[in-house]
Amino acid sequence: MSEIVIRDLRPADVEEIARMAAAAWAPIHAHYRQVLGDELFAALHPAGAPEEKAAQVRDACQPGSGMQVLIAEDNGRIVGFVTFRADRASRVGEIGNNAVHPDCQGRGVAGRMYQEVFRRLKEMGIRFVRVKTGADPAHAPARRAYEKAGFTIQVPTVEYYRDLEVP
Repeated sequence: MSEIVIRDLRPADVEEIARMAAAAWAPIHAHYRQVLGDELFAALHPAGAPEEKAAQVRDACQPGSGMQVLIAEDNGRIVGFVTFRADRASRVGEIGNNAVHPDCQGRGVAGRMYQEVFRRLKEMGIRFVRVKTGADPAHAPARRAYEKAGFTIQVPTVEYYRDLEVP
């Protein structure tokens, strides 16, 4: 892998990163389908999980969304993206959807993107940054990337579901 360049989003990037997001979340969605079962999973994702993830990314790329989007490139090829926002009043920033192309994972691309987000947030006067992820096995690569980038404070959560048709 050559030198990774982190740059701002261009309008022509949107569909490519939307496809990348849908593909990157495929293992997570497969895990959720297994845990939740087909019926509940379908109820939670009526439009289809990949389509919903792609739509989230497209929405983040729209002017006025409140999100900023950075692109990681390797020799002109998009290999990753990260969305983020800054709340200047609370001085807390947040990393949103982000992904690295499966062919490029484990090569430091995510870390480079996060470092650029941190740099930009600091320039805006932001003191803290947060990121949310799952505690399930499918999110283990994301947790490793965040921990490697220096995220250390955790607030565990649990999400429960109950089938009301089962006594």
